[in-house]
Amino acid sequence: MSETRRPPLPQEPGPAAEQLASLSRAESALARTWLRDDAGTAKGRISTAGLLLIWVLPALVVGGVLGLAEVMPLWAAVLCVAAALVLLGIGLGLAGRSRSRRAGERVAQQTWRPLREDAAGLDQSRPAPGDLERSGG
Repeated sequence: MSETRRPPLPQEPGPAAEQLASLSRAESALARTWLRDDAGTAKGRISTAGLLLIWVLPALVVGGVLGLAEVMPLWAAVLCVAAALVLLGIGLGLAGRSRSRRAGERVAQQTWRPLREDAAGLDQSRPAPGDLERSGG
């Protein structure tokens, strides 16, 4: 049977190992830079899209006014669209207020319940005032 010999493992890293470690660190730094740049580019594109979408809303309002102006005078079309926007704003505001009140009550209950339970537990574990006098404390 032939005996296979394994080369001895180096005790100290040689220049090749140091170069490999250096290359690995450089590649890692480059990858982090690319990810950071890509994330920044994505955020910029999302911000630009949001800005463009914000400008679509006034264009839609003007389109609605001009559409209504075909069947009624321009001033009446403007008043109708403005009234519709006011009613929509009031409705959304009331819905938001109602939801925030319900959420506030739920959060308050979830916040105070553990504190009340802790206080009740402390009251039960505290000795009565007469017990302290009898025990000599």
